[in-house]
Amino acid sequence: MFVKVTEIEHYTDTLFRFRTERPNTFRFTAGEFTMIGMGDNDIMRAYSITSGPYDDYLEFYSIKVPDGPLTSRLQHIKVGDTIEVGDKSTGTLTLANLELSGNLWLLATGTGIAPFISLLRDPDLYDAFDRVHVVWSVRQQAELLSYHSFLQELDIDYTPTVTQDIEWTGCKERITKMISGGSILTGSIPKNDKVMICGSMPFNNDVKDLLSQNGWQEGTRKQAGTFVQEKAFVS
Repeated sequence: MFVKVTEIEHYTDTLFRFRTERPNTFRFTAGEFTMIGMGDNDIMRAYSITSGPYDDYLEFYSIKVPDGPLTSRLQHIKVGDTIEVGDKSTGTLTLANLELSGNLWLLATGTGIAPFISLLRDPDLYDAFDRVHVVWSVRQQAELLSYHSFLQELDIDYTPTVTQDIEWTGCKERITKMISGGSILTGSIPKNDKVMICGSMPFNNDVKDLLSQNGWQEGTRKQAGTFVQEKAFVS
């Protein structure tokens, strides 16, 4: 389907966010992704939806790749332009794939925060868990601009960590080190703490290994688990 772009915001030379109209027929579950293209060729890429399931717009968060087959052109869209959005959504980072109880930990690197923004805009999330924790890791603090204020305003425990910016005065550790060192998920057990992971493949695998070694079970569409991860990536 083709939709009109209604809002664009550029944050850095590598990151931007855009909104489009939402057709009345388009339904999705918080945490899912859909395919996006420019409509003039066969190139479509998976993008997590950052808008909430009850919002009247679709929102997406994107990297900019100068020579990327899609993002090299997508980064230049303007309000009023038309882009192509897939008719269906899918993904593993949904409440249906996770056991619902106790605390929820959302662990993201870079643009991996995108599906979690959608989940955090869904009222059902807060009914399903006692407490929500978000840990978002980026390299430079400017990469937090897109959703930092939004996350600070929510009734959640939010920990941003910036790993390669000497001017950042907050947490600088990688999420994997924070887990192994006990600064997050401290004393957690699968019965009480559920985890969602979204980042690069090495990050996902490293966190998955840490969780699996301590009794967490990965959830799928067939059976809910105590952690889930997303394996779709934008390029």
